[in-house]
Amino acid sequence: MRVALFIISFILFLPVAESFDVAIEWVKIDKETVYDGELVEIKARVERIEGNESFAVSFYYDEIDSSHLIGRVHYDSINYYRLPSIIWDTKNKVGKHRIIVCVKDDNESNSIAYCNVTVRPCKKANLLISEVYYHCYPHRNNEYIAILNAGDKEVNLEGYYITTQPWKRIDKQNKIIFPKYILKPGEKIYITQDGTSFKEDTGFDADYEYYNCSSLPDMKRVGSFILSNEGGVVCLKNKYNHTIDVVVYGNAYFNEGWSGESVHNVAEGIVLKRKDAIDTNTSKDWEYNRTYVIGQSDFPPFYGEATFAIAFCSPDCSYDIVANEIKNASFLLINLYLFTNPFLAEILNKSNAEIRILLDGNVYGGIPMEERYIAYMLSKKAEIRYMLNDEENGIYKRYKYDHAKYVVLDNGFIIHSANWAKSGIPKDNTYGNREWGIVVKSENGSEFLKKVFYYDWNYRDCVEYNETSFTHGKPPEDFSISYYVPKGNYKPKFDALKINTTFNFSIILAPDNAEEEIINLIKEAKEEILVEQAYIQLEWEGGLNPFIREVLNRNKSGIKVYVILNKYEYGWSSVINKGTKEFLEENGIKVKLHSQYTIHNKGLIIDGEKVLISSINWGENSVRRNREIGIVVEDKNIASYFEDIFWYDWNYKVEKKEGGIEIIYTLIAFLLIILRRRIK
Repeated sequence: MRVALFIISFILFLPVAESFDVAIEWVKIDKETVYDGELVEIKARVERIEGNESFAVSFYYDEIDSSHLIGRVHYDSINYYRLPSIIWDTKNKVGKHRIIVCVKDDNESNSIAYCNVTVRPCKKANLLISEVYYHCYPHRNNEYIAILNAGDKEVNLEGYYITTQPWKRIDKQNKIIFPKYILKPGEKIYITQDGTSFKEDTGFDADYEYYNCSSLPDMKRVGSFILSNEGGVVCLKNKYNHTIDVVVYGNAYFNEGWSGESVHNVAEGIVLKRKDAIDTNTSKDWEYNRTYVIGQSDFPPFYGEATFAIAFCSPDCSYDIVANEIKNASFLLINLYLFTNPFLAEILNKSNAEIRILLDGNVYGGIPMEERYIAYMLSKKAEIRYMLNDEENGIYKRYKYDHAKYVVLDNGFIIHSANWAKSGIPKDNTYGNREWGIVVKSENGSEFLKKVFYYDWNYRDCVEYNETSFTHGKPPEDFSISYYVPKGNYKPKFDALKINTTFNFSIILAPDNAEEEIINLIKEAKEEILVEQAYIQLEWEGGLNPFIREVLNRNKSGIKVYVILNKYEYGWSSVINKGTKEFLEENGIKVKLHSQYTIHNKGLIIDGEKVLISSINWGENSVRRNREIGIVVEDKNIASYFEDIFWYDWNYKVEKKEGGIEIIYTLIAFLLIILRRRIK
């Protein structure tokens, strides 16, 4: 009996379990209408009704399930009330939505609350990332990004930003944010790390910088914003976190707004550039034949019209034409790969013209003493600069070689294939290389070449002549230049051709546009293609030389093709030309290796109507990495002039001097007479 009473009393005095009850008093959102991609804060108030246990507040939209869960806020207890809040990313949530906030407790009747929000679509501007410079030269710190307005309406960039972490939530991304800036249709804006270094390496001012290094206006920066050299993502977004454009490069992977493989890694100093405004969201938008080194020009071809020209060639008549033009000029801009001809130097030394001379400072084999002598002599009256690479002093050359050969005159210009050497512009025309050249009187053409010249001249890799330089300065005191005039066995055949009729021409440049323009020129051929080159490199990076590929295509369509190459006896060029000759002949093209005199020409004739006169070898460096100049002349008379020279070279044989046989016979007879007398 006592045991039973004890059990009953124990049960009666057990503590009664307290129920747990909290109520969602309200839920609200800071804006009832937002744009797709905005971050909105959802707030709620949770009141304690009964109990004090740990609990979680869950936030959903539209449905209470895991796929619609926005997030949860956890609490260990509640004394009076709690104010949970959460950030909701509305990206890709266009439409009307119901926000649901709930808790789990013992009373479900007051554990849930609702509010409504409308997410409106956001229009995307037609903006493109057009350039990315991510792999700077050492210590330059001038990475940059260019944004192009590819649409037909102006765009206010305020709030737009660039991030390298687009996969993160908008408030977690690193970024640089644009201030208010109205970007007009077709306009491009440049954003750089360091405005001072950017201008030094590009020649113009950026619009904004993001590390406060110069007087340029700053963009707001959130987090550490640095472009990786190995690979990364550059993403342009509007203020609502919508991807406007994206570029994926190197070893990175990202698939929002991008498809397929990344843009291949590039070496330091090279700029990624988009092809025009093409946007397929793939690496093909960024694939160029040429490489864009920072500071290189990007000129389009210049199309002009002239009414006077002088066509000439070496060794026949080039010296007199070039000498006469520079002798009578009052203004001269001269860009040459090599200048060792003392006779042309003497003309300039006696001239009263305003003279600027730009030379390559890293020529193969080093600067010849003859050029150093000439540069020293002319530096007393002319401005002379060398385009060179000097990494120790932070100077990085834009072009592999400054291989151009042109002169800007008062109202015209000269373009040719020849270096100013004794063999290129020979004073005695029985000796020298085969070269083509032309003088064109055209003020518009002259103005264009002035722009090209000064673009190169004013860049930081073009340094003023310094006579104390060990490699480029004044030669040793015991050096004296030779005024010896070489003579040879060549018989001059061609006088210069002067024309006074109207003709069209185009000036092309490498690496800017020469590859595309020469390919287009070959494609125009309908009957005949004549090529005269010092050498032709058969294989380029990625496969067959594109000029050869197009020549083969034209040949297969029935167009006759003839190629003259120089016959080098030794070295790299010898191997190159022999291999090219064998390949072309196997594909039905007639080729001659010329050995009687040096073919240094870089010419092309199409259908006897158009002729290319240039410094452009058919090698990959020349076309894609050098500074080169060429002119395409559309005139039958001029084309015919160079066509005659081509066929003369094609059919050339060493001519025996007149009376040669008779002299030999006479000598033999004379010796026989002497011999008879001695016998007697």
